Amino acid sequence: MPQKYGQNFLTDKNIANNIVNAANLTKQDEVLEIGPGKGILTKIILSQSKYLTAVEIDNKLFHKLNNYITLNNIKNIKVINGNFLKYNVPTTKLKIISNLPYNIGTAIIQKILPLENWSCAILMLQREVARRLSAHTETKSYGYISIFTSYYAECKILFDVSPKCFNPQPKVVSSVIKLINKNQKQPEAIFFEFIKHFFSMRRKTILNCLASFKHLELEKNSALQIINACNLNPLLRPDKLSTLDFFRLTNEMKKRIIYRL
Repeated sequence: MPQKYGQNFLTDKNIANNIVNAANLTKQDEVLEIGPGKGILTKIILSQSKYLTAVEIDNKLFHKLNNYITLNNIKNIKVINGNFLKYNVPTTKLKIISNLPYNIGTAIIQKILPLENWSCAILMLQREVARRLSAHTETKSYGYISIFTSYYAECKILFDVSPKCFNPQPKVVSSVIKLINKNQKQPEAIFFEFIKHFFSMRRKTILNCLASFKHLELEKNSALQIINACNLNPLLRPDKLSTLDFFRLTNEMKKRIIYRL
């Protein structure tokens, strides 16, 4: 039976240890766990860290974990019953560890990445999503979320996890990734909107993508001038452009164009 919130609970203790060990925890570390579920990662994190904040949306699982904490007189944890997407993350320096729900994994990552106070994140999610997060130019998986991720963090796939390691078993293979915060300043909002627009037209040329961007007063000839100023081929497709290429395009637009925001 599918779980209410799309959970697939990890049952393999070796995999659980490998996930937590990848965070290189010390007794000085404060950890955020998103969706502790039945607590297989939680118990390992508690033994290796200074303090753990766990956010659990499922009311029954929240009470079970709280009962375990009370019975065992555990002091270095706070469990919050709530939706992480609506949760105000503490401003203290954190490491993040989670077996992310497949259905909202990308949304959670997009919330985490811009935060300034996390140092590394060890996350398990669907392998296909992990490949998109870590993808490079000129690959099928490369797209908006690849650039969003690479702007904020270094992303590496550590290992895959078989469906047999979960209950219930998912229909897909999972992957564990490690994100290292680059501590980047927030770009202008237009930057990511610009990239999202390009990849919504990924089979079009970058000339057509630029000329059709809704926030610009732009004719195709003006778009061509911007692209030429960046030393880019106007016939390229969006998946050929790196994060730096998109920055160059954005900066060149700012020199010439007034946005219609």
